[in-house]
Amino acid sequence: MEVSSEKSKVMVSSERVNDASITMDDEPLELVHKFKYLGATLLEDGSSTVEVRTRIALATAAFAKLGKIWKSSISFKVKHKLFRSLVSSILTYGCETWTLLADTERRIQAFENKCLRKLLRISYKDHVTNESVRELVVAYVGPQEPLLATVKRRKLAWFGHVTRHDSLSKTILQGTVEGKRRRERQKKAWCDNIKEWTGMAMYELVRSASDRDAWRQKTDSSALRSPRRPHRSRD
Repeated sequence: MEVSSEKSKVMVSSERVNDASITMDDEPLELVHKFKYLGATLLEDGSSTVEVRTRIALATAAFAKLGKIWKSSISFKVKHKLFRSLVSSILTYGCETWTLLADTERRIQAFENKCLRKLLRISYKDHVTNESVRELVVAYVGPQEPLLATVKRRKLAWFGHVTRHDSLSKTILQGTVEGKRRRERQKKAWCDNIKEWTGMAMYELVRSASDRDAWRQKTDSSALRSPRRPHRSRD
């Protein structure tokens, strides 16, 4: 395998170190604060806010390009299938890696509500609640998994998949590093979402995820459940 020095970048993810000097073919590699890998935007602080906003923007653009279809006389059932396959798939690309905050969850929900209103030709001036919009969707196409629940389910499923296999991903996910945590409020970590959605501590999650069928049931129920505070533990 050959590594291209022109396409290689260096990004430091540390609160103490902000510089790194790495060379390739006697040429220093460029130090960046963010870069794209397999279509996803990675930041040096490990947050997913920019990536989620980028995904929403791309999905919004894809939705706008299909404006003629949304305004056509095609049945809502067909329009909804096109929305799920051509638009929602763009937004949820790589969602297994996201760390969701309250703000990003609201943005995902707002995007879906806006699109559903467009498909149903319901204006915000009509003073129709989001709950009523959901009820109309169910009346036309039956029960549907909300977009945010899809993101949660896929992330929970990925946790189970990684936990059941010995791999580098499992080492990174469950491993710890030396040192003390800072005294200020901690940033939300990837696993914090899993703990919140399931209401379980890490040792309980690892044990539960080892059973594929049981974890699948846990994933389906947790994805639709409102988040609650996770159990406190030292893991």
